[in-house]
Amino acid sequence: MHFEGMAAEYASARPPYPAVVFDALEAAGVIGRGLRVLEVGAGSGLATAELVRRGTDVVALEPGERLAALAQATAPGAEVRVTRLEDARLPDDAFDAVVAATAMHWVDLAVGLPAMHATLRPSGWLAVWRNVFGDDVPTPFRSRVDDIVAQRDRTDDAPAREERPTVAELSAGGLFEHVLTDRWHWSIDLDRDQVHRLFRTFSDWTSDEAEQVARAVDELGGTVTEHYQTVLHLLRNAGDPPA
Repeated sequence: MHFEGMAAEYASARPPYPAVVFDALEAAGVIGRGLRVLEVGAGSGLATAELVRRGTDVVALEPGERLAALAQATAPGAEVRVTRLEDARLPDDAFDAVVAATAMHWVDLAVGLPAMHATLRPSGWLAVWRNVFGDDVPTPFRSRVDDIVAQRDRTDDAPAREERPTVAELSAGGLFEHVLTDRWHWSIDLDRDQVHRLFRTFSDWTSDEAEQVARAVDELGGTVTEHYQTVLHLLRNAGDPPA
């Protein structure tokens, strides 16, 4: 419950998703007026509010009570339910799309994929996107971040949780067919306080490491430019599950 413990800080520290992501989803018919969408892991409502603003009928799932309350306040037009996807009671064939913004990596896909498949209408969409913090653009600040990470005692070479799920994981079992993967590169200027609060929200960063990275911002002039990318995986309900 790392995020639940700092719900307000999470809500204020995380940068928004680029508008182009929602433009692409709307153009594809994933979100928009007349469409009923299930959002998995709404958090504080960062994506929820934009879904509602574009006329989408949203049911948002968020297991943290404080985060769910923030999501409801941020997107009063949505129906926010305090539950995990794995525990939710969802009707069959009820949604045009299921979406998850930097959240699907927390889902047990062995349970979640069948649940999403069942609650989607035939040919319904599954849209999974995430912000990747720190694009492949070398900067003095990213070098300092890498130095801090390199000090950790790492014995596991598995991909970071935030890099998952992969398309192969999302399409495992034949329930969903991959349609496209797209990505957008963007940047944002952050000051010391913004960096400190942001890195404190990362579940794999300690408070001491967040303080180190904040000091790095001071030493680099007080403001840094972070280069990010947003990655979208778009899949479609493959119909009846394999026998």
